[in-house]
Amino acid sequence: MPSVLTVALALQLFSPPVEAVAPAEPPAATAPAEDYTLEHAQADVEIIVVDRGRAYLDARARLEEHPALAAQAVVARLEAVPAPGPEKRDRLLNVLASLKQPEHVAMFGQQLRTAMIQGRPVELWMQLLRRQGAAATSVLVELVGDRELSNEQRGVLLEVLVELTSRDSLGELMAMVGRGSVELQATLRRAVIRRSRANADDGQAIAAGIDEDLDTDATDEARFAQLLILRAACCVVDPAFTARLEAIAADESSPFVVRVAAIDGLGRHGLGDGVLKTLVLAQSQPALFGSQASEILLALALEALPSDAAASLAEELALIDADAPRLAELGYRLVTLSPDHAWLARSQAHAWPEVRRAALTRVAESGSCEKQLVRSLARIAGPVSGGGDEDARVGRAAVGALGRCGDPLAFKSLRELLDDTGVDITQRAEAARQLAEHDPTGADYVAELLLDGRFPDLTRELALALGHASEPSEVVHEALCRVARANPMVASTAHESLSRVFPGESSE
Repeated sequence: MPSVLTVALALQLFSPPVEAVAPAEPPAATAPAEDYTLEHAQADVEIIVVDRGRAYLDARARLEEHPALAAQAVVARLEAVPAPGPEKRDRLLNVLASLKQPEHVAMFGQQLRTAMIQGRPVELWMQLLRRQGAAATSVLVELVGDRELSNEQRGVLLEVLVELTSRDSLGELMAMVGRGSVELQATLRRAVIRRSRANADDGQAIAAGIDEDLDTDATDEARFAQLLILRAACCVVDPAFTARLEAIAADESSPFVVRVAAIDGLGRHGLGDGVLKTLVLAQSQPALFGSQASEILLALALEALPSDAAASLAEELALIDADAPRLAELGYRLVTLSPDHAWLARSQAHAWPEVRRAALTRVAESGSCEKQLVRSLARIAGPVSGGGDEDARVGRAAVGALGRCGDPLAFKSLRELLDDTGVDITQRAEAARQLAEHDPTGADYVAELLLDGRFPDLTRELALALGHASEPSEVVHEALCRVARANPMVASTAHESLSRVFPGESSE
């Protein structure tokens, strides 16, 4: 049988708002001590609302010693006509919170809701609810499900709900996973992961709740996948859960979205290598012949494998020759490429910029380039009118490759690119960074451009590039100080770069 909290979660989180229930009447007072009566409590309440000194402290102490009588007196004062003003009401509610009478939690929740709807400060009410601990969870469930509140407000309340829920009830919160808005689901995941990682016992309780839902509710494929993802992200992966992930990943009859979640879980923890290898080989032919689902499964499985195993499979399947951009890009990222760069021309003929860019990130991994390679890179990074790539991402990747080449011809090409106003500005900015970082005299060259103001549209980018100077000189210092003082629009960037390469220095 589902618990009351489970039913509440399922109904309240996603049901239309309902009218708030008036706070319950306080219970009848227990027999007071002979020397303290309800009249004494009422008198102390009046002291509470008007006094700030020793009398206040003494009155509050007496009230806290007699919580049942104090609760009656405070509630009566809150309901009196005329009603107490905001400051007095806050004092009274603080006393109620210190009495820890659960029947008043609904009052705090209603006040919090009203403050949220009216745009008033909510810190006091949130604090009062937090002080109630797990006793506040039923009220928080109702507030989280209140659609008159914004998703942002409900998200804040949801985080508090996860924080305050008792360990014994954490599993019941998992009824919320995979239900509701994407925004609230993201908040729920973060809050659950945070609590699980903060305490191992809480993590076990959360894992048990997720496992129970996985065992009993497999009809909603999307929700089942979300449960798998959260279970893998938040909690210790035990042998039973590992076996579940492996079985799902290997089962061709499993729904696509569920298999994706299982592969993600295995990859997150470095598990299931054998299953993942088998999956790659099984999906390779349909993937290479155009099945998008197989393509995605293959790519995810490769990325989940250790790098050596993934590289071997990518080479075996000749992924760099694949027409599908996802597979070809993955191939260029994974396979061992020949140091003579014979593959570069072929890669740059690919129709998709993602593939061309991925190949360029592999250029000059050893840090050496022949002249013809440098010329090819300079052409790709150059102006489109001169044969440069039309996609600026590809151009920036070529600029980065020139920086890795690390020879005088490559540095000369970078200076030419930086000076060429026909080149995309983001590629010129990247050229400045590569010069400052790799060329022994490049930082001074960039600093001189900044000092003479030749390229005002690049001022911020040049100042940013100098923050990567490997051998900062006095020229670099002067350039950053001068632009920090003279150009308020880029002063913060210049200050950051100055602090990075000259720790403790100031532009003043």
